[in-house]
Amino acid sequence: MTLIIQCVLLGLLGGLIFSIIGIIPGTDETATMAPLTLILVLMGFPPEAIFCWFIAIAASMHITHIVPTAMAALPGSTMSVPMVSNCIVAKQLGVPHVALRKMATSSFLGAIVALPVSILFATILSPLGEVIEPYVGMIFTFAALLLAYMSSARFGAMIALFPFAIFIQGLQHIAIEAVGASLSVSIFMGITIGPMISEIFNVFIPSIKEKQLRDSKSKVWIAEGNEDDEKFPNPTKILTKKQTIRSTIGAAISACTFTFSPVGMTVMLGELLGGKKNGVYDDTMTTLSVKTAVSNATYIGELMIPLVAFGLPLSPVAIGPAQPLFNAPPRFTSDPINNIHSELGIPEYLIFGCIGLVCAGAIAYTVSVKYAKSWTKIIFKVISHEALIGSFLGLICMLAFYEAGIVGISIALTVGFFGGILHNIFGVNTGIQFMAYYASGWILTLIS
Repeated sequence: MTLIIQCVLLGLLGGLIFSIIGIIPGTDETATMAPLTLILVLMGFPPEAIFCWFIAIAASMHITHIVPTAMAALPGSTMSVPMVSNCIVAKQLGVPHVALRKMATSSFLGAIVALPVSILFATILSPLGEVIEPYVGMIFTFAALLLAYMSSARFGAMIALFPFAIFIQGLQHIAIEAVGASLSVSIFMGITIGPMISEIFNVFIPSIKEKQLRDSKSKVWIAEGNEDDEKFPNPTKILTKKQTIRSTIGAAISACTFTFSPVGMTVMLGELLGGKKNGVYDDTMTTLSVKTAVSNATYIGELMIPLVAFGLPLSPVAIGPAQPLFNAPPRFTSDPINNIHSELGIPEYLIFGCIGLVCAGAIAYTVSVKYAKSWTKIIFKVISHEALIGSFLGLICMLAFYEAGIVGISIALTVGFFGGILHNIFGVNTGIQFMAYYASGWILTLIS
């Protein structure tokens, strides 16, 4: 009973924190989820509570990130970018409040569908774990090449994998010489903050700084809904039958596609299963419903399948936001496998996963459909985006110092600097860089 209470409290806390973070436009899932989760892991919380926490924060953020997207056409996180164009149409039609309610409902529906489906699919794949393990380096390299090819940088990203892998291994050798051990947390966190570090560095380049200077504060226009905006609607009456069926199908499919980009799956299935020539209003609402269901389901699936089946971070979500569940030395490692995968069984995944979803729904869904407008106004006025970035940079420096002192911070900032340039200027996104990090040992062995 004490464990259940601990899980519920941690799930509610995570739901509250990430319901607020989701409303803040432009937040990055990896930069916010990973550091806080890593702190909980290193503090020694039970694996059940950590798993419950992560399910709650993932579901919460992917419910509330649609609030600024629907209300102000500003993506709450990278996963809500595919919904922006459809939300602009909903605003033009004068129904952003309707779109918001449908998106919040279908997002929660997607998470509910994804949990059992992904666990079932992982159970089917789990016998392959022993077969896959000897070829992990090769699999990471292939996955990195596939992600690179699917990105906007295409062949440039594929070529960049190899020098970046050698760069990572060079820093590992420096770390071994300096502190007597290779680093995991510092390099991982360095990739996480890369885009931020690159943006901050722009301030010191006069020509770039000149272009980015603004004469006045940014203005954000929040859409107005009708007078029923603040009433709590019945979630069973928000989606139409067609929207419910298509959202469920999309969520079930995306919950099994754990090796692909979450944003890519959201766009592809959203357009495939979205509205088709039934009028602008119906098409827009159906497409938004499917996209938000797929967005949340993809995240849950990309966590659950690698975690349950293999214990190895073999998906963009697993190597990004969920990394501390797989690798958090000295407590969790994936080589050898000694992490959440080793600690929990199928019943625990279902029970504590459901607790996490209930906690997320209790807070995030309520915020999204009842307090969306008032919370959005407060957060836009009170919480500085720069302050949020600064707080997470501080957390990451603390974690790097915990691992290797000043050397850890130096390596994290070095990786962040070069990784951020690759991300911001050349389009080699952080997901590709994470895959390159895990493949770097095998790549160096291959070419040496």
